[in-house]
Amino acid sequence: MIYLYLKLMRIPQWVKNVILFAGLIFSKKIFELPSFTKVCLAFFCFSLVASCQYVFNDFLDQKEDAKHPEKKHRPLASGELDSGIALAITGVILPVALIGAYKLSPVFFYLTIFYLIFNMLYSKVLKHIVILDVMSISIGFVLRAIAGAVVIGVEFSHWLLLCTFMLALFWGFSKRRGEINILKTDAGKHRKILEEYSIEFLDLMMAVVATLTLVSYVMYTVSPETAKSLGTPYMVYTVPIVVYAIFRSLYIIYIKNMGHNPTKAILTDVSVLVSGFIWLLLILFLMFGNISGQTPVLQ
Repeated sequence: MIYLYLKLMRIPQWVKNVILFAGLIFSKKIFELPSFTKVCLAFFCFSLVASCQYVFNDFLDQKEDAKHPEKKHRPLASGELDSGIALAITGVILPVALIGAYKLSPVFFYLTIFYLIFNMLYSKVLKHIVILDVMSISIGFVLRAIAGAVVIGVEFSHWLLLCTFMLALFWGFSKRRGEINILKTDAGKHRKILEEYSIEFLDLMMAVVATLTLVSYVMYTVSPETAKSLGTPYMVYTVPIVVYAIFRSLYIIYIKNMGHNPTKAILTDVSVLVSGFIWLLLILFLMFGNISGQTPVLQ
């Protein structure tokens, strides 16, 4: 039962919440132990709340998931785990996670509550409205980024928030495309909203948001505010890595046909993981590369 409930919590999906650390990194507080500890705790509390939301979603979507070639194996959809037991365990975990969030920061707590309510609204209403269904998922990522910043009392770049929103839209539309590609004519039976989409339309949307993602990130790297806050005008040198990651993502979606499961696609693709690691190292070098506190000069 414990294994099935952990499976229901979708712990691999916690990778989405890593974006809570963005504010810590870009505020140059990543090496400050109190701030780092606080964001780690925030990540854990937020992830538990998100997992509880997954349980609620799976409870509401049991019938639809049972018709999906992959989702039918989920504990509730398959009938392996009793719904009453799952909801009872969630009823214990959720209050504990919310209390922990409040102890960390009242503002972080309110954002977490808003995220939970917003996702319930998504499950009931927004996921049935074309385009807004994907935009709602993207808003959830923006909320994560803001939550990670407010918990340590720092501001978050508007360009970076826009980039986060666009990147989430990109993967959201890719997921819809992947679902249609896998389910074919049965797509509408699994998720009614899929009848409102077509492969051609989603290809167009993905091209638009991929472009906007790159433009947003480039604008962030060349912004005078970025140079001032990070102490380096050389963030633009990270752009090629981001360009590669976007292109690699398109390869994963169109050639490897893994767009229907973005989390699995990212976690199992070595190239994406390595490029992300290099990107992070380069950012840390640009921000902390000179012990005198001056901007490192690149020859």
